[in-house]
Amino acid sequence: MLEANGNFMSKSQIAIVIFTAAVTVWGATAYQYMNTGFSIAMIVFGLYLIYTLIKKDWPKEIVLDWYMLVGMAILYASLIVVALCHLDNLKNFYGGYFSAWGFIQYTFPLWMLIYIGWTHDIRKTILVTLYVILYVLCIYGLYHYFHDHQQRLSSFYFFPTRIGMMMDMFIPFTVGLGIYYRKNRKIVVFTVVLVILESACFYFAKVRGSYGAFAAAAVLCVLVYLALNYKKINGPQLASIVVSVLLMLGCMGAFMVGTGKSEKEMLQGGERLLMWEASYKMWQDHPVTGIGLDEWKKTYESDTYRPPKAREIGHIMPHNVFIYFFTTGGTIAGAAYILYCLLIFAWLVRENKRHPTPVGMAMLFLFIAGTAHGMVDQTFILKLTGRIYYMLLGAGIVYQRWTKLLEEK
Repeated sequence: MLEANGNFMSKSQIAIVIFTAAVTVWGATAYQYMNTGFSIAMIVFGLYLIYTLIKKDWPKEIVLDWYMLVGMAILYASLIVVALCHLDNLKNFYGGYFSAWGFIQYTFPLWMLIYIGWTHDIRKTILVTLYVILYVLCIYGLYHYFHDHQQRLSSFYFFPTRIGMMMDMFIPFTVGLGIYYRKNRKIVVFTVVLVILESACFYFAKVRGSYGAFAAAAVLCVLVYLALNYKKINGPQLASIVVSVLLMLGCMGAFMVGTGKSEKEMLQGGERLLMWEASYKMWQDHPVTGIGLDEWKKTYESDTYRPPKAREIGHIMPHNVFIYFFTTGGTIAGAAYILYCLLIFAWLVRENKRHPTPVGMAMLFLFIAGTAHGMVDQTFILKLTGRIYYMLLGAGIVYQRWTKLLEEK
Protein backbone atom coordinates (compact mmCIF):
# COMPACT_ATOMS: atom_id res chain seq x y z
CA MET A 1 0.00 0.00 0.00
CA LEU A 2 1.34 3.40 -0.99
CA GLU A 3 1.57 6.55 1.08
CA ALA A 4 1.06 9.95 -0.52
CA ASN A 5 4.81 10.63 -0.35
CA GLY A 6 5.48 7.57 -2.50
CA ASN A 7 6.81 5.37 0.29
CA PHE A 8 5.60 1.85 0.92
CA MET A 9 4.19 0.96 4.33
CA SER A 10 5.16 -1.85 6.66
CA LYS A 11 2.84 -4.86 7.01
CA SER A 12 1.68 -3.76 10.45
CA GLN A 13 0.87 -0.26 9.19
CA ILE A 14 -1.03 -1.70 6.24
CA ALA A 15 -3.09 -3.94 8.52
CA ILE A 16 -4.01 -1.05 10.80
CA VAL A 17 -5.01 1.24 7.94
CA ILE A 18 -7.00 -1.46 6.12
CA PHE A 19 -8.83 -2.50 9.29
CA THR A 20 -9.73 1.07 10.22
CA ALA A 21 -10.93 1.98 6.74
CA ALA A 22 -12.96 -1.22 6.40
CA VAL A 23 -14.65 -0.79 9.78
CA THR A 24 -15.45 2.84 8.91
CA VAL A 25 -17.19 1.85 5.67
CA TRP A 26 -19.04 -1.01 7.36
CA GLY A 27 -20.05 1.11 10.36
CA ALA A 28 -21.74 3.67 8.12
CA THR A 29 -24.05 0.96 6.75
CA ALA A 30 -24.69 -1.03 9.94
CA TYR A 31 -27.46 1.02 11.54
CA GLN A 32 -30.68 -0.99 11.89
CA TYR A 33 -29.30 -4.53 11.92
CA MET A 34 -26.56 -3.52 14.39
CA ASN A 35 -27.24 -0.16 16.00
CA THR A 36 -23.84 -0.10 17.72
CA GLY A 37 -22.01 -0.57 14.41
CA PHE A 38 -21.05 3.04 13.93
CA SER A 39 -20.09 3.39 17.61
CA ILE A 40 -17.65 0.52 17.04
CA ALA A 41 -16.32 2.31 13.96
CA MET A 42 -15.87 5.49 16.00
CA ILE A 43 -13.92 3.64 18.68
CA VAL A 44 -11.67 2.00 16.09
CA PHE A 45 -11.11 5.33 14.36
CA GLY A 46 -10.38 7.02 17.71
CA LEU A 47 -7.67 4.44 18.42
CA TYR A 48 -6.30 4.94 14.91
CA LEU A 49 -6.27 8.71 15.44
CA ILE A 50 -4.25 8.28 18.63
CA TYR A 51 -1.90 5.88 16.81
CA THR A 52 -1.25 8.40 14.00
CA LEU A 53 -0.63 11.19 16.48
CA ILE A 54 1.90 9.08 18.37
CA LYS A 55 3.59 8.03 15.13
CA LYS A 56 3.33 11.57 13.72
CA ASP A 57 1.64 10.05 10.69
CA TRP A 58 -1.33 12.39 10.42
CA PRO A 59 -2.14 14.19 7.13
CA LYS A 60 -0.03 17.31 7.07
CA GLU A 61 -2.28 19.22 4.69
CA ILE A 62 -5.81 18.38 3.52
CA VAL A 63 -7.15 20.56 0.72
CA LEU A 64 -10.87 20.30 0.04
CA ASP A 65 -13.09 22.19 -2.37
CA TRP A 66 -14.24 25.57 -1.11
CA TYR A 67 -17.81 25.11 -2.35
CA MET A 68 -18.15 21.91 -0.37
CA LEU A 69 -16.75 23.39 2.83
CA VAL A 70 -18.85 26.57 2.63
CA GLY A 71 -22.02 24.61 1.86
CA MET A 72 -21.53 22.32 4.83
CA ALA A 73 -20.55 25.19 7.13
CA ILE A 74 -23.67 27.18 6.22
CA LEU A 75 -26.04 24.26 6.76
CA TYR A 76 -24.67 22.90 10.01
CA ALA A 77 -24.04 26.33 11.53
CA SER A 78 -27.68 27.19 10.81
CA LEU A 79 -28.85 23.99 12.51
CA ILE A 80 -26.83 24.83 15.61
CA VAL A 81 -28.32 28.35 15.65
CA VAL A 82 -31.94 27.19 15.38
CA ALA A 83 -31.34 24.43 17.95
CA LEU A 84 -30.01 26.99 20.40
CA CYS A 85 -33.24 28.93 19.89
CA HIS A 86 -35.22 25.90 21.09
CA LEU A 87 -33.33 24.82 24.19
CA ASP A 88 -36.60 24.47 26.09
CA ASN A 89 -36.30 20.96 24.65
CA LEU A 90 -32.66 19.85 24.69
CA LYS A 91 -33.47 17.05 22.24
CA ASN A 92 -33.53 19.66 19.49
CA PHE A 93 -29.80 20.06 20.06
CA TYR A 94 -28.76 16.61 21.26
CA GLY A 95 -30.39 13.24 21.78
CA GLY A 96 -33.59 13.64 19.79
CA TYR A 97 -34.54 11.48 16.82
CA PHE A 98 -33.66 14.60 14.83
CA SER A 99 -31.17 17.01 16.40
CA ALA A 100 -28.43 19.43 15.39
CA TRP A 101 -25.69 17.25 16.87
CA GLY A 102 -27.22 14.16 15.29
CA PHE A 103 -27.14 15.75 11.85
CA ILE A 104 -23.51 16.77 12.37
CA GLN A 105 -22.66 13.19 13.34
CA TYR A 106 -24.00 11.96 10.00
CA THR A 107 -21.00 13.67 8.37
CA PHE A 108 -18.41 11.78 10.43
CA PRO A 109 -17.82 8.96 7.86
CA LEU A 110 -16.82 11.64 5.35
CA TRP A 111 -14.14 13.12 7.60
CA MET A 112 -12.97 9.71 8.83
CA LEU A 113 -12.35 8.38 5.33
CA ILE A 114 -10.65 11.61 4.25
CA TYR A 115 -8.34 11.45 7.29
CA ILE A 116 -7.41 7.82 6.63
CA GLY A 117 -7.26 8.04 2.86
CA TRP A 118 -5.57 11.37 2.32
CA THR A 119 -2.11 9.92 2.92
CA HIS A 120 -2.84 6.18 2.44
CA ASP A 121 -4.18 4.57 -0.72
CA ILE A 122 -7.28 2.80 0.65
CA ARG A 123 -9.17 2.62 -2.63
CA LYS A 124 -9.10 -1.19 -2.86
CA THR A 125 -10.10 -1.46 0.81
CA ILE A 126 -13.15 0.69 0.16
CA LEU A 127 -14.00 -1.34 -2.93
CA VAL A 128 -13.72 -4.77 -1.28
CA THR A 129 -15.53 -3.73 1.92
CA LEU A 130 -18.36 -2.07 0.03
CA TYR A 131 -18.79 -5.01 -2.34
CA VAL A 132 -18.87 -7.55 0.50
CA ILE A 133 -21.52 -5.50 2.32
CA LEU A 134 -23.62 -5.09 -0.83
CA TYR A 135 -23.38 -8.74 -1.87
CA VAL A 136 -24.55 -9.82 1.58
CA LEU A 137 -27.30 -7.18 1.66
CA CYS A 138 -28.64 -8.14 -1.78
CA ILE A 139 -28.40 -11.93 -1.45
CA TYR A 140 -29.97 -11.90 2.02
CA GLY A 141 -32.73 -9.56 0.87
CA LEU A 142 -33.54 -11.52 -2.30
CA TYR A 143 -33.51 -14.85 -0.44
CA HIS A 144 -36.05 -13.65 2.12
CA TYR A 145 -38.12 -11.86 -0.50
CA PHE A 146 -38.70 -15.09 -2.43
CA HIS A 147 -38.51 -17.58 0.46
CA ASP A 148 -40.89 -15.65 2.73
CA HIS A 149 -43.11 -14.43 -0.14
CA GLN A 150 -42.67 -10.82 0.94
CA GLN A 151 -44.67 -8.14 -0.82
CA ARG A 152 -41.68 -5.79 -0.86
CA LEU A 153 -37.98 -6.44 -0.28
CA SER A 154 -36.39 -4.94 2.84
CA SER A 155 -33.29 -7.10 3.58
CA PHE A 156 -31.77 -6.19 6.98
CA TYR A 157 -33.45 -2.82 7.14
CA PHE A 158 -37.12 -3.59 7.95
CA PHE A 159 -38.51 -0.87 5.66
CA PRO A 160 -38.48 -1.22 1.83
CA THR A 161 -38.18 2.55 1.48
CA ARG A 162 -34.73 2.35 3.04
CA ILE A 163 -33.60 -0.15 0.44
CA GLY A 164 -34.88 2.20 -2.26
CA MET A 165 -33.07 5.20 -0.81
CA MET A 166 -29.86 3.19 -0.41
CA MET A 167 -29.94 1.81 -3.95
CA ASP A 168 -30.39 5.31 -5.34
CA MET A 169 -26.87 5.89 -4.04
CA PHE A 170 -25.24 2.45 -4.14
CA ILE A 171 -26.09 1.56 -7.76
CA PRO A 172 -24.43 4.62 -9.35
CA PHE A 173 -21.41 4.29 -7.09
CA THR A 174 -21.04 0.60 -7.96
CA VAL A 175 -21.32 1.38 -11.66
CA GLY A 176 -18.74 4.16 -11.23
CA LEU A 177 -16.31 1.78 -9.54
CA GLY A 178 -16.82 -0.82 -12.27
CA ILE A 179 -15.99 1.70 -14.99
CA TYR A 180 -13.09 3.07 -12.93
CA TYR A 181 -11.56 -0.43 -12.78
CA ARG A 182 -12.66 -1.38 -16.32
CA LYS A 183 -9.19 -2.76 -17.13
CA ASN A 184 -9.38 -5.23 -14.24
CA ARG A 185 -11.45 -8.17 -15.52
CA LYS A 186 -12.14 -9.70 -12.09
CA ILE A 187 -13.48 -6.44 -10.67
CA VAL A 188 -15.62 -5.89 -13.78
CA VAL A 189 -17.19 -9.36 -13.41
CA PHE A 190 -17.90 -8.83 -9.70
CA THR A 191 -19.32 -5.39 -10.51
CA VAL A 192 -21.65 -6.61 -13.26
CA VAL A 193 -23.05 -9.36 -11.01
CA LEU A 194 -23.45 -6.91 -8.13
CA VAL A 195 -25.25 -4.33 -10.27
CA ILE A 196 -27.69 -7.06 -11.39
CA LEU A 197 -28.34 -8.00 -7.74
CA GLU A 198 -28.70 -4.34 -6.73
CA SER A 199 -31.11 -3.70 -9.60
CA ALA A 200 -33.22 -6.68 -8.53
CA CYS A 201 -33.38 -5.35 -4.96
CA PHE A 202 -34.15 -1.89 -6.30
CA TYR A 203 -37.05 -3.28 -8.33
CA PHE A 204 -38.49 -5.62 -5.69
CA ALA A 205 -38.37 -2.97 -2.96
CA LYS A 206 -41.06 -1.19 -5.03
CA VAL A 207 -40.25 2.32 -3.86
CA ARG A 208 -41.79 4.78 -6.29
CA GLY A 209 -39.78 7.71 -4.96
CA SER A 210 -36.57 5.82 -5.74
CA TYR A 211 -37.58 5.23 -9.35
CA GLY A 212 -38.38 8.90 -9.83
CA ALA A 213 -35.22 10.08 -8.09
CA PHE A 214 -33.05 7.70 -10.12
CA ALA A 215 -34.60 8.96 -13.35
CA ALA A 216 -34.11 12.61 -12.35
CA ALA A 217 -30.47 11.98 -11.45
CA ALA A 218 -29.84 10.19 -14.74
CA VAL A 219 -31.29 13.08 -16.76
CA LEU A 220 -29.38 15.77 -14.88
CA CYS A 221 -26.11 13.82 -15.01
CA VAL A 222 -26.48 13.34 -18.75
CA LEU A 223 -27.12 17.07 -19.18
CA VAL A 224 -24.03 17.88 -17.09
CA TYR A 225 -21.96 15.36 -19.05
CA LEU A 226 -23.12 16.82 -22.38
CA ALA A 227 -22.43 20.37 -21.19
CA LEU A 228 -18.90 19.42 -20.11
CA ASN A 229 -18.08 17.30 -23.17
CA TYR A 230 -20.17 18.72 -26.01
CA LYS A 231 -17.08 19.29 -28.19
CA LYS A 232 -16.04 15.64 -27.93
CA ILE A 233 -19.43 14.02 -28.66
CA ASN A 234 -20.43 13.18 -32.23
CA GLY A 235 -23.91 12.62 -33.63
CA PRO A 236 -24.16 8.82 -33.16
CA GLN A 237 -22.88 9.07 -29.59
CA LEU A 238 -25.41 11.78 -28.77
CA ALA A 239 -28.21 9.73 -30.30
CA SER A 240 -27.26 6.63 -28.28
CA ILE A 241 -27.17 8.68 -25.07
CA VAL A 242 -30.58 10.21 -25.74
CA VAL A 243 -32.14 6.83 -26.61
CA SER A 244 -30.65 5.22 -23.48
CA VAL A 245 -32.02 7.98 -21.26
CA LEU A 246 -35.46 7.79 -22.87
CA LEU A 247 -35.58 4.02 -22.40
CA MET A 248 -34.56 4.38 -18.76
CA LEU A 249 -37.19 7.08 -18.20
CA GLY A 250 -39.82 4.86 -19.75
CA CYS A 251 -38.87 1.94 -17.49
CA MET A 252 -38.83 4.08 -14.35
CA GLY A 253 -42.17 5.65 -15.27
CA ALA A 254 -43.69 2.21 -15.82
CA PHE A 255 -42.31 1.02 -12.47
CA MET A 256 -43.74 4.06 -10.68
CA VAL A 257 -47.22 3.66 -12.14
CA GLY A 258 -47.19 -0.13 -11.87
CA THR A 259 -46.15 -0.04 -8.23
CA GLY A 260 -48.96 2.28 -7.19
CA LYS A 261 -51.80 1.30 -9.53
CA SER A 262 -53.23 -1.30 -7.13
CA GLU A 263 -53.80 1.34 -4.47
CA LYS A 264 -55.10 4.79 -5.39
CA GLU A 265 -53.82 6.28 -2.11
CA MET A 266 -50.34 4.91 -2.73
CA LEU A 267 -50.38 6.27 -6.28
CA GLN A 268 -51.17 9.71 -4.85
CA GLY A 269 -48.38 9.48 -2.27
CA GLY A 270 -50.47 8.66 0.80
CA GLU A 271 -51.12 11.65 3.05
CA ARG A 272 -48.07 13.62 2.00
CA LEU A 273 -50.12 16.55 0.73
CA LEU A 274 -51.87 16.79 4.09
CA MET A 275 -48.52 16.74 5.89
CA TRP A 276 -47.11 19.40 3.59
CA GLU A 277 -50.15 21.60 4.10
CA ALA A 278 -49.86 21.28 7.89
CA SER A 279 -46.12 21.95 7.69
CA TYR A 280 -46.77 25.16 5.75
CA LYS A 281 -49.05 26.33 8.53
CA MET A 282 -46.35 25.52 11.08
CA TRP A 283 -43.88 27.60 9.09
CA GLN A 284 -46.33 30.48 8.86
CA ASP A 285 -46.61 30.51 12.64
CA HIS A 286 -42.84 30.07 13.22
CA PRO A 287 -41.19 31.58 10.11
CA VAL A 288 -37.71 32.44 11.44
CA THR A 289 -36.42 29.58 13.61
CA GLY A 290 -39.18 27.02 13.10
CA ILE A 291 -40.79 24.73 15.65
CA GLY A 292 -37.64 22.83 16.67
CA LEU A 293 -35.68 20.09 14.89
CA ASP A 294 -37.24 17.30 16.96
CA GLU A 295 -40.74 18.76 17.29
CA TRP A 296 -42.45 17.92 13.99
CA LYS A 297 -44.14 14.67 15.08
CA LYS A 298 -45.57 16.15 18.27
CA THR A 299 -46.67 19.33 16.52
CA TYR A 300 -48.30 17.51 13.62
CA GLU A 301 -50.30 15.31 15.99
CA SER A 302 -51.58 18.30 17.96
CA ASP A 303 -55.14 19.55 17.52
CA THR A 304 -53.82 22.82 16.10
CA TYR A 305 -52.14 21.35 13.02
CA ARG A 306 -53.41 17.83 12.40
CA PRO A 307 -55.68 17.91 9.32
CA PRO A 308 -59.21 16.57 9.92
CA LYS A 309 -58.83 14.17 6.96
CA ALA A 310 -55.56 12.66 8.27
CA ARG A 311 -55.81 8.97 9.18
CA GLU A 312 -52.18 7.81 9.23
CA ILE A 313 -50.34 7.96 12.56
CA GLY A 314 -46.73 7.81 13.69
CA HIS A 315 -45.16 10.05 11.06
CA ILE A 316 -41.97 11.69 12.36
CA MET A 317 -41.34 14.09 9.45
CA PRO A 318 -43.28 15.52 6.48
CA HIS A 319 -41.69 13.26 3.83
CA ASN A 320 -39.88 16.17 2.24
CA VAL A 321 -36.45 17.28 3.43
CA PHE A 322 -36.84 20.86 2.17
CA ILE A 323 -40.19 21.22 3.94
CA TYR A 324 -38.77 19.55 7.03
CA PHE A 325 -35.99 22.14 7.37
CA PHE A 326 -38.28 25.11 6.69
CA THR A 327 -40.79 23.80 9.24
CA THR A 328 -38.45 22.72 12.04
CA GLY A 329 -35.65 25.24 11.51
CA GLY A 330 -37.58 28.08 9.94
CA THR A 331 -36.35 30.18 7.07
CA ILE A 332 -32.83 30.09 8.55
CA ALA A 333 -32.46 26.32 8.16
CA GLY A 334 -34.60 26.04 5.01
CA ALA A 335 -32.59 28.66 3.13
CA ALA A 336 -29.36 27.13 4.42
CA TYR A 337 -30.32 23.72 3.04
CA ILE A 338 -31.11 25.23 -0.37
CA LEU A 339 -27.71 26.95 -0.39
CA TYR A 340 -26.09 23.71 0.70
CA CYS A 341 -27.65 21.83 -2.21
CA LEU A 342 -26.60 24.49 -4.72
CA LEU A 343 -23.02 24.60 -3.43
CA ILE A 344 -22.61 20.81 -3.28
CA PHE A 345 -23.99 20.56 -6.81
CA ALA A 346 -21.56 23.28 -7.95
CA TRP A 347 -18.66 21.48 -6.26
CA LEU A 348 -19.45 18.15 -7.91
CA VAL A 349 -19.94 19.70 -11.35
CA ARG A 350 -16.63 21.55 -10.99
CA GLU A 351 -14.95 18.33 -9.85
CA ASN A 352 -16.21 16.55 -12.96
CA LYS A 353 -14.98 19.39 -15.12
CA ARG A 354 -11.50 19.59 -13.61
CA HIS A 355 -10.88 15.91 -12.92
CA PRO A 356 -13.41 13.78 -14.83
CA THR A 357 -13.60 10.20 -13.58
CA PRO A 358 -16.41 7.64 -13.37
CA VAL A 359 -16.34 7.96 -9.58
CA GLY A 360 -16.72 11.73 -9.81
CA MET A 361 -19.85 11.33 -11.96
CA ALA A 362 -21.15 8.69 -9.53
CA MET A 363 -20.80 11.20 -6.70
CA LEU A 364 -22.88 13.71 -8.65
CA PHE A 365 -25.49 11.05 -9.45
CA LEU A 366 -25.91 9.87 -5.86
CA PHE A 367 -26.15 13.45 -4.59
CA ILE A 368 -28.89 14.31 -7.10
CA ALA A 369 -30.75 11.05 -6.53
CA GLY A 370 -30.59 11.40 -2.75
CA THR A 371 -31.73 15.03 -2.89
CA ALA A 372 -34.55 14.24 -5.33
CA HIS A 373 -35.78 11.32 -3.26
CA GLY A 374 -35.68 13.62 -0.25
CA MET A 375 -38.54 15.56 -1.83
CA VAL A 376 -40.89 12.67 -1.02
CA ASP A 377 -39.04 10.99 1.87
CA GLN A 378 -36.25 11.55 4.39
CA THR A 379 -33.01 10.46 2.65
CA PHE A 380 -30.73 13.23 3.92
CA ILE A 381 -32.13 13.43 7.45
CA LEU A 382 -32.39 9.68 8.16
CA LYS A 383 -29.48 8.35 10.21
CA LEU A 384 -28.88 5.29 8.03
CA THR A 385 -28.98 6.96 4.62
CA GLY A 386 -27.38 10.18 5.88
CA ARG A 387 -24.30 8.25 7.00
CA ILE A 388 -24.19 6.25 3.78
CA TYR A 389 -24.46 9.44 1.72
CA TYR A 390 -21.48 11.01 3.47
CA MET A 391 -19.51 7.74 3.50
CA LEU A 392 -19.85 7.48 -0.28
CA LEU A 393 -18.87 11.13 -0.75
CA GLY A 394 -15.83 10.52 1.46
CA ALA A 395 -14.94 7.41 -0.55
CA GLY A 396 -15.33 9.40 -3.75
CA ILE A 397 -13.04 12.16 -2.47
CA VAL A 398 -10.40 9.53 -1.65
CA TYR A 399 -10.67 8.09 -5.18
CA GLN A 400 -10.44 11.54 -6.75
CA ARG A 401 -7.47 12.42 -4.53
CA TRP A 402 -5.44 9.34 -5.46
CA THR A 403 -6.35 9.49 -9.14
CA LYS A 404 -5.02 13.04 -9.36
CA LEU A 405 -1.97 12.20 -7.23
CA LEU A 406 -0.90 9.23 -9.35
CA GLU A 407 -1.54 11.14 -12.61
CA GLU A 408 0.77 13.91 -11.41
CA LYS A 409 3.49 11.39 -10.61
